[in-house]
Amino acid sequence: MSATTYETVLVREFFDATVATPEGFWNSFDAYFDVTTVWENVGVARTVGPNEAATFARAFPIPFDHMRIEDLVLSGVGNRVYAEWLDHFCAHDGTIILTVRVLGVMEIEGGKIVRWRDYFDTAGFAAAVGKQTT
Repeated sequence: MSATTYETVLVREFFDATVATPEGFWNSFDAYFDVTTVWENVGVARTVGPNEAATFARAFPIPFDHMRIEDLVLSGVGNRVYAEWLDHFCAHDGTIILTVRVLGVMEIEGGKIVRWRDYFDTAGFAAAVGKQTT
């Protein structure tokens, strides 16, 4: 059974909102998470609710102005939407500071993302962050 159009549309809207403006990433948590939403960056961090998610995101180890998402592919089954994409963390002028390839699973209930698990190369990420901060 394929994910309903509603669920995949909601996830696409979430990703669109994160990149619509420089503030989009920060504002998207309030709009698309509920107070019980678990966002897990597997191997890095786990947050509950939009406030913890925003706090975690704002503590990103490399300062950036906004994000750009590339090559977003969505698929799903039931209330789960599977996504693959590239996160480009950008400077004010649009220059890419860091790119992270991500695979994520989002579960939708009651019009909100209630669980989001991101999987990415944490060792490669740590090495890239080390190069950026040294």
